[in-house]
Amino acid sequence: MIIDHKQFEVTQEQLRRLELALAELRYSSSAVEFRYQAPPVIEHIRRLRNEIDSYLGISEVEIAPSPPGA
Repeated sequence: MIIDHKQFEVTQEQLRRLELALAELRYSSSAVEFRYQAPPVIEHIRRLRNEIDSYLGISEVEIAPSPPGA
């Protein structure tokens, strides 16, 4: 759980590194290797994104639909 801005920044950096690692894995491994190695990384990315969303209040805000013609 992120409780302050410093932890928010650290979590963002962790997320960035995991996303880069996943991209590298995708392009440096076979489809079979990626299928077996990627899930734990993807799950960690999802957890970090959820923590960031919670800290920012995104999960608590209902997004209003765009007005017509927008």
